[in-house]
Amino acid sequence: MRLKYHVFPFAIILFFTAFATSCVNEAWDEHYNTVQTAKSDKNLYEYIKSQENLSKFSEMLELVGYDTILNKSHSFTVWAPDNAALEGVSTADLTEVRKLVENHITRYMFTTSGLKSKTVMMVNAKLVEFSKTGGVSTLAGKVITTSDIAVSNGILHILGEFSPYRKNLWEFINETEGLDSLRVYINSLTKLEFDESASYEDGVLIDSIKTESNAVLANLAALNVEDSIYTAILPDNAAWIEAYARIFPFFKTLPALGGETTQRELTKWTLVQDLFFRNRITLPVTADTLTSTNLNKFANPARLFQNSQQHLMSNGYSYVTSKLNSTANESWFKEIRIEAENNRYGRLTSNYNVSTLSGLGTGYDISFRNYAYFTDASQSSISTLFVSFPIPNTLSGKYNIYCVFVPTKIVDTTDVRPYKVKFSLKYTNSTGQVVNFGAVTATNEVKTPSTTKATFTTNPDAIDKMLVVKDFEFPYSNIIDFTDANFINGISVALKVENATAKTPAEMVKFNRNLRIDCIILEPVQ
Repeated sequence: MRLKYHVFPFAIILFFTAFATSCVNEAWDEHYNTVQTAKSDKNLYEYIKSQENLSKFSEMLELVGYDTILNKSHSFTVWAPDNAALEGVSTADLTEVRKLVENHITRYMFTTSGLKSKTVMMVNAKLVEFSKTGGVSTLAGKVITTSDIAVSNGILHILGEFSPYRKNLWEFINETEGLDSLRVYINSLTKLEFDESASYEDGVLIDSIKTESNAVLANLAALNVEDSIYTAILPDNAAWIEAYARIFPFFKTLPALGGETTQRELTKWTLVQDLFFRNRITLPVTADTLTSTNLNKFANPARLFQNSQQHLMSNGYSYVTSKLNSTANESWFKEIRIEAENNRYGRLTSNYNVSTLSGLGTGYDISFRNYAYFTDASQSSISTLFVSFPIPNTLSGKYNIYCVFVPTKIVDTTDVRPYKVKFSLKYTNSTGQVVNFGAVTATNEVKTPSTTKATFTTNPDAIDKMLVVKDFEFPYSNIIDFTDANFINGISVALKVENATAKTPAEMVKFNRNLRIDCIILEPVQ
């Protein structure tokens, strides 16, 4: 069995050296000879070894095997820190030595001729700026004291300071003390999955190849990719504990759906879902809003970074904090809006035909431009007309529930008949039992199914955001996995809107049995 890792291994050098170099070298010779006439017959390692002021860097090359690599005929550019630059740098930790060495070597040849600014990929996959301003050349801002030394297999530049190895965000999370809770959770999401397409060739199993994936890296931020730039707000252990305690009550889950185990997992994912933002964000934050990679928007974003400690990464910034300052209403406990015209969640109707109409050009403010038109299809005067809207992803929290009606005047200015409606709510009560449409009373409370439902009359002259239920607290959350083909069956919350207009001439003169509904809105109550 072979594993396919989504990382950039040290073996990158093998990838580089797979290319033939003779044509490259000839072309480079032509170019380089216009800059400098002398070219040493020594290779990079031999030349570095021969320079007394580069003895420490030479020693480092030998310690991690790059003396052999730089002896080869393939083309490299090396930015070698001199002895003064490496004074005080220990060679005891070979891992750190390798990081430093690989942060100063790239494949192919780069001179300062015509240089303004370019990003160079080092052999460790780190992206470093190589630039020249006012005649001064630099690597990662470190001044090159001697440039463009031509040798048989490349170019050597000498640095007066070494370019420090910068961790990317993924490395920082995995190697920094105090981020244990975050690290353990994110790494728990790493999975090895059988890669069928890579394992089979023409229907024959060639090898069992597994691909490593991680939900945070795949869905929130590619933290381990050097050219994907992010800003991350990283909770330390204290911040994790505090945020976890705030979020946990919102995800109370029925035992049949995993109980506390599911509640814990939903809480932890919710905790990390808004930690990442695209691009580098420096302080002070000048933007009015920031949008996380999870697409939640945060107003007054400077508060998110309050009292945090900034760290420059190779692919962005990390801000370590002891308190996550995002609030429930902007991150996880948010408005739920069900568009009436959208049947994705399994909308049910009785004795109604349904069509979708556009509100464009009408002068009415219609959510997502369209609304649903429910027309009477009953054959009997005693037929019940209703529509039931399933509502996924309710949390175990308190909401105000609204139904937004569109007046008939939107298509006929002479028709000023209101709608007369009744409401009932399906949900799971505190004992875990499903309440099949508890009646909504005139005081906007939900009672038992046998309770008499109150009758509500809409405003016929304007969009009517009608309050249906006030301060209703769902005992359990109802988070839906939309990747499940049968996800509709898991939605346990629904609002039923019933037409209360009798099918009699007297009633129908005053009220309209056809309904126009824009959306259902659940607004969190804090």
